[in-house]
Amino acid sequence: MSGKLPEDLSVLDDGARLQTFDGGLLDRTPDPELERLVARAAEVSGFPIALVSLVVDQIQFFRAHVGLPPDLRASLATDRCTSFCQFVVAGDRPLHIEDARQVAELPTDLVERYGIRAYVGFPLRVQGKTVGSLCVIDVKPGTLAPERLEELSRLAEAARTRLEVLASKWAPPANAAEEKSHRAWMAVAESQSLASLGEQFAEGRLTFEEFQRGLGALASLAGRLEQKP
Repeated sequence: MSGKLPEDLSVLDDGARLQTFDGGLLDRTPDPELERLVARAAEVSGFPIALVSLVVDQIQFFRAHVGLPPDLRASLATDRCTSFCQFVVAGDRPLHIEDARQVAELPTDLVERYGIRAYVGFPLRVQGKTVGSLCVIDVKPGTLAPERLEELSRLAEAARTRLEVLASKWAPPANAAEEKSHRAWMAVAESQSLASLGEQFAEGRLTFEEFQRGLGALASLAGRLEQKP
């Protein structure tokens, strides 16, 4: 693994960072440019999975993706506390993991459920805040040559630029129906994450600390939803 995992994850719940997502970043409509970039990232790395992952307050949301398992293609999200991308955001630096099974500090859920082994992620910044990661993932251990890492870094910069455009073009919901639809998606994501957290903790697939962190993030989202008219 390159570098040490950040121990302080408090930046993930920074209010100014989370306000970045009040724009168009969480739109579920596929964006052709981002989809092209993740397809290229998979091609460059030779890894089967590539994502633009946005680390929100209780989930990581897959804004663009290639190679995901069917259930993740449907949900477009996992619990934030089980993600690897949270460490890219918290550390605001690239993260390279050769074999996730050999890194005791990593959450184990995605390793055990999907067999994730190798991971390479680059931070994505929007409006000066680190919001997510362009990452590539493999189900077997692996490293990437420096020239491939350099190309992935360039793709991450292109993804960052595209996210800035999407955020700037977004307009708030024009009416109550649109606002209700937007909030409904967030509420569904919240409820799915809560059920998943409880299930994983009961089965011993989350530590108590991970479970608590997930509950805290869900409470944060619930508070934000209640504050909206």
